[in-house]
Amino acid sequence: MSHSSRRALGAVAALALLAAPLTACGSDALKRCVPVAAESATPGELVGSYEGAYEADGVRLTLSSGGAMTAEKWPTGDYHRAKLGSTFNGSGTWEIEAATGSRDRALLRLHFTKPALFLQGDTLDQLTIGIDSTRTDLYEDADPDVCPDFRLRHHKP
Repeated sequence: MSHSSRRALGAVAALALLAAPLTACGSDALKRCVPVAAESATPGELVGSYEGAYEADGVRLTLSSGGAMTAEKWPTGDYHRAKLGSTFNGSGTWEIEAATGSRDRALLRLHFTKPALFLQGDTLDQLTIGIDSTRTDLYEDADPDVCPDFRLRHHKP
């Protein structure tokens, strides 16, 4: 193998290592940053406390049986930042929307009743549900080719 061929292979390997964290949450060879999006989930699988990471650092979400929820340090939508600041504490209800023909993943929908300012879409109110054999995550799946920055992990007591 020539010197230039070895150098080219070395450059390709270095680029692959640098790009790995940017792609689709990892691959089969690497552990995914979040579980694969679920097509369905049951309330029993989601009830409990969630703690945030990355852009969601400090965020807590509690989903109770019966559909009640509370959120701490939840991101405020652009329209409400002047009134509430960058985050708020709130409560309301939650529900699961199973995958549909046009959407291949289940969503967790949050309906804030406190503070009473919010309408659907005024803040982050839908999250992708990811479940695998060891973890349950809720995350904003804006780009499936990039590991989500806003993610919540189910806290096991």
